[in-house]
Amino acid sequence: MTESKGAVLAYPRLCIAYFFQFAIWGSWAGALGGYALSGLKFSGVESGSLYNAIPFGAIIAPLFIGPIADRYFSAQKVISTLHFVGGLALLACGGLCLTGLATFPALMTLMLLSGICFMPTLGLMNSVVFKHLPNASMAPYVFVFGTIGWIVVTLVVAVCGGAEQPYFFLIGGGASLFLALYALTLPNTPPKGAPVPGDQSSGGPGVLSLFKSFSFFIFVACAFLASIPACNYFFPAHVPFLSERGYPSPVALTALNQFSEIFFMLALPFCIPRFGLKNVLLIGMAAWAIRYFLFSTPYFEAALGGLLLHGFCYSFLYVAAYMYAEKVAPAHLKASAQSMMVFLLLGVGQVLGGYGFGYMLTANPPKHSTMVVNVDEKWDAMSNGFKFSESPFSAHVPTPRWSADEDSVYQYLDLTAQVNKWLGKEQEASTTRTVDLGKLLKAHEETVLTSAAIDKMLESELIQDDVAISKMTTCCGQGFTLDKAVSVSVEYKQSDLKDLSKRIAGGEADDFSLTRDQWLAAQAHDWKQIFRLPAILIAACFVVFLLLGRNPKEEA
Repeated sequence: MTESKGAVLAYPRLCIAYFFQFAIWGSWAGALGGYALSGLKFSGVESGSLYNAIPFGAIIAPLFIGPIADRYFSAQKVISTLHFVGGLALLACGGLCLTGLATFPALMTLMLLSGICFMPTLGLMNSVVFKHLPNASMAPYVFVFGTIGWIVVTLVVAVCGGAEQPYFFLIGGGASLFLALYALTLPNTPPKGAPVPGDQSSGGPGVLSLFKSFSFFIFVACAFLASIPACNYFFPAHVPFLSERGYPSPVALTALNQFSEIFFMLALPFCIPRFGLKNVLLIGMAAWAIRYFLFSTPYFEAALGGLLLHGFCYSFLYVAAYMYAEKVAPAHLKASAQSMMVFLLLGVGQVLGGYGFGYMLTANPPKHSTMVVNVDEKWDAMSNGFKFSESPFSAHVPTPRWSADEDSVYQYLDLTAQVNKWLGKEQEASTTRTVDLGKLLKAHEETVLTSAAIDKMLESELIQDDVAISKMTTCCGQGFTLDKAVSVSVEYKQSDLKDLSKRIAGGEADDFSLTRDQWLAAQAHDWKQIFRLPAILIAACFVVFLLLGRNPKEEA
């Protein structure tokens, strides 16, 4: 009776801990990339490298921290220590940015320290949750607060400067220091004592002894392989995919992921006792495969379905994998087992997934993402004083856009944008702009791009826009490299648009007709190929686990 009462009292405390656990991660996950590029002027490679702090932290730390918690220290004390150090690292990042002293090596070092401290706490927090709930299948009721924490902190960051200011580092650091203190109030999760026989080192073969079970090996192998084309493949892909397909409010549509995750996370405790963990994991793998097959089709309704599957994809694969490991691992290896799952799924799997997406994106480029136009302006009149030996010259500039309806109802899914709107904050326009053919055609009562439509649009006005060109040797026929970004007036002339339109239409005749779908397809990566391969890989994992996997209760 006392134990049951203690479990009831532990539940809200664990929910608060999980809320802040993911609020720390979410505080910088959305804002860091934009701030690094625009605020710190880091390169794309440098900005992307900052995000590798999390998966590399998952690779470096968990297999060392988990055994320490298993043997020597209470889990809540290890969590407290790690969040304290990680919080100081995030605060130091914010301090460097605010004082103008931030350099890539310094920020990368601090972010890596933060990641090394943060990632082990995921496994340790899981072990605390599983230890103090009366039924492990109820853990998703705690895990859902991580999703809520991510959403809430994203809105807080939006109010406090978003990606324009480095305050998100301070918010994350403050949340981490709070959790460092709060963790000491969590239910005691003491170590189990001496290592198992043959376990010679802090990261020794104790947890690896679980692989003597063939069914456990099949579970880990299938979950790990399925994780490679999962989250760190999906998240870098979904906004570019939605944007290039021309779907309305692409950033707002991604909110469907989080709303779906909340719903299916709450449904998970009902599914596990009825279907069993093996079938729940199979549903998660199937959801990822189906999602990618849906994304490989050209239909907007299919893309919406793929986004709404996120709750199945995350909860029924990742969360169920943690629960599977918890059931299989003996008491003295539970923290190590959770650390190992974090190491594989959020560490190695994410690193391979990120590199895999980068490779697939490069291997399937768009056919006409840029077009060549003639720039007549004499650059010796520019304020930077740079002179070209010849004028005019040709430049590669973004192909004109053909956008969707910007007043789509899906815009209201973007909670961050709505908060900024209520606060009277205007969204800062991009410095690189292109002509919106959709608006121009609408203004001239045209819906299809034809030779006559181009002539009609250009009879009364030249299509002009300022395009920022920065350090691009390919932008100039003379092969010069610019020392800094400049802005030039680019004219999209009849001949430029007609030549490009004829190439996209696949003919040489002046009498051509192009729809919006054809125009967008010419500027988009080959998403069918990008999503088909990971779908096949995950489907293969599904088949293997279906045939060879077992429920953990069947373990000998």
